[in-house]
Amino acid sequence: MDEQALMGLNPNADACYRQRALAYFEQLKASLDGWEVCAEALAKGVYSDDHVKFFCFQVLEHQIKFRHGSLSAAQQQLIRETLMKPVP
Repeated sequence: MDEQALMGLNPNADACYRQRALAYFEQLKASLDGWEVCAEALAKGVYSDDHVKFFCFQVLEHQIKFRHGSLSAAQQQLIRETLMKPVP
């Protein structure tokens, strides 16, 4: 993940950093494999910041809403497992 963009998720970040963070997550949503980056980060507990986790869940939600049918059975199962697993 783009660590500099993630800094913009901090509530105290200035508008420029926030804009970059939002653009980055929109890019992840639009990407065909952006959800995998987020699923991996959630599954491995890479980030402890709740703001980052929240945006990762939003990327997964977008994938489920708009592209779930185009995923393979294995990919659908990965999303299911990621959502059912407790977030560290």
